[in-house]
Amino acid sequence: MRTKKSSCIFFLIGLLLFSCREKEKKVVVAPRITLQSTLPKMEQSKALLSDGCIVLRAGNDVISSMFAQLNRTDKTFSHCGIAFEEDKKWYVFHSIGGEDNPNSKLRKDTYEKFVGFEHNLGFGICNYALTDTQLQKLHNIVLNYYQKEIPFDMQFDLHSNDRLYCAEMVYKAYQQALGVDTFFSTTVIKDFKYVSTDNLFVNKHAHLLCHVNYCD
Repeated sequence: MRTKKSSCIFFLIGLLLFSCREKEKKVVVAPRITLQSTLPKMEQSKALLSDGCIVLRAGNDVISSMFAQLNRTDKTFSHCGIAFEEDKKWYVFHSIGGEDNPNSKLRKDTYEKFVGFEHNLGFGICNYALTDTQLQKLHNIVLNYYQKEIPFDMQFDLHSNDRLYCAEMVYKAYQQALGVDTFFSTTVIKDFKYVSTDNLFVNKHAHLLCHVNYCD
């Protein structure tokens, strides 16, 4: 019997093989905003956070690298979540599967853990100009996902709502909060439609506040 991890790997390999045959858009790289040394980088970046920010990261493992390759325009980041301040502490809500999250339930991690350098090559913060009403609705939607313990979607099925992969969670939470279904674009490979990480920050609405590379 295939494990969840192996099923995910086979799916990614298949999608990557198809994507290699597709004509890619011109690849761009998220601009870097220089911050000082590793630990201060994380602390300095917290000053850029506001409720509803999309926090992006580039994992340092093979699966993360494969996810990043599914981005068609900017292959910088492999994972994402939505940040909110609760009790004077910043948290990132995100959907993740695999060995890092055996029960596959949507997670709420501290900002420091989410972007930590132990398992990441770097991270970024993206902001959108939302009203207070939209932000409150977004927070309520994300909290509802979290309280329902919605699991990670190993099938990457954009049409189902009972399971959500990372970019799908951000995509659906935002569009539900804004009451529109065209705020973000999607990616299509061989009739398979999905939300890639770069769909969330490479668009006219996005403000990329920082891109930190731990290797610099």
